[in-house]
Amino acid sequence: MKHFITLAAVLALAVAAPTKREDEDCCNDRAKNPEWTVHGLDYHASYIFTTPAHQNSWGYVNFNLTNTAVDYTVACSGDSDQLSDFFYGNMWYTCDTQEGIPPAYFRYDRPTGRVDLNQTWICPDPKYPTTYGAYGNATKELECTDTTWQNSNWTMGQIYSSRNVDCKLVDLVVEPSERWAVA
Repeated sequence: MKHFITLAAVLALAVAAPTKREDEDCCNDRAKNPEWTVHGLDYHASYIFTTPAHQNSWGYVNFNLTNTAVDYTVACSGDSDQLSDFFYGNMWYTCDTQEGIPPAYFRYDRPTGRVDLNQTWICPDPKYPTTYGAYGNATKELECTDTTWQNSNWTMGQIYSSRNVDCKLVDLVVEPSERWAVA
């Protein structure tokens, strides 16, 4: 009987002791099928002419990015002076992350509305940490207003004309088309 009680106690402890920390298992489980959400995609542009021939123009993209595989949000933003739509999907922008967190990147193509995402994250198993990565894209047409103003009494030193493009904020779900892992 004494051995049975000892055996029962040892078995109870063995069953109760996890082989990995629960949050590490959750991270690895969530990393198998990640999904991103682009929150509040904001595109806006400003075209300012100080003379009929001198233009100073910029486009801006901003959004917050969440990934179901991790418990943090990254802030993504980019600006461009490539006329006239500014973003053509040809440049990767780095999103802001906290220190020690791998970066996320995005590209935006204004003419098509395509957003490309590329993110790496780490599941912190003390013995075998795993680095995951994913790439994916989705397209969303934006609803924008385009406002133009021209100074009919323009003289040198004044603004000749301005144009602003402001789009409604949108959310966008992006599923990865490629995933990888390194243990």
